[in-house]
Amino acid sequence: MGGIADEHVEWAIVNRLKAMLDEPPQTTFNVTQTFALFSSVLLWTKNRAWVAGNHGQRGEWEDPADHRAHNVREAMRDTLITDDPWRLSLAAPQIVLVDRADGGEIDDRRINADFEAMTAENFFKWLRDALAHGDGRTIRSIHKQSARTGRTLLAGFRVEFNAERGAEHKLTLDLFHDDMRRIGSVLADLFCSSLSGGDCYFEAEAGTARIEEADRVA
Repeated sequence: MGGIADEHVEWAIVNRLKAMLDEPPQTTFNVTQTFALFSSVLLWTKNRAWVAGNHGQRGEWEDPADHRAHNVREAMRDTLITDDPWRLSLAAPQIVLVDRADGGEIDDRRINADFEAMTAENFFKWLRDALAHGDGRTIRSIHKQSARTGRTLLAGFRVEFNAERGAEHKLTLDLFHDDMRRIGSVLADLFCSSLSGGDCYFEAEAGTARIEEADRVA
């Protein structure tokens, strides 16, 4: 990354991922693209915010960036993942519900009951582990047939993973397109604002620095 200071690199990376979530590049595979962007934001920010490790207590770090990253984790502790600003869906979206020939809605809308009382901190820890260690056995696509066109649509992904390490009980998450865009964008915004410390000059410098992205290796 030519032309950008080291302390600005991770801010710029996460901010760029947020920009693509907010205004997605044109593609036929919009849900898959959103899943990839969301996963990248989650893995980066969760790993960085957990600088204190599993015990979660602020350390005596010399690098101010470590303290600012830890602030992200602390900000998650007092909010539920189903509350503002995250608002994880507890009901399936319309595109999934309308799958009857007459265009009517199915009755059972409830989803994600496993996370209704979970803090954002615990949710992102669980989901990071699920995605980092997941594959086709634990992450499956959610397909529904459109009542209007009859086409089979990719609506999101269902994640089934152990509640915690070594536990037999599994949690089930239905993660739909709008949730991935919203939650990923909010998480990226929280991370970037914490990392910059609210310094508008930091954000201006990191945001306008020239970052070359080579399309092939010279």
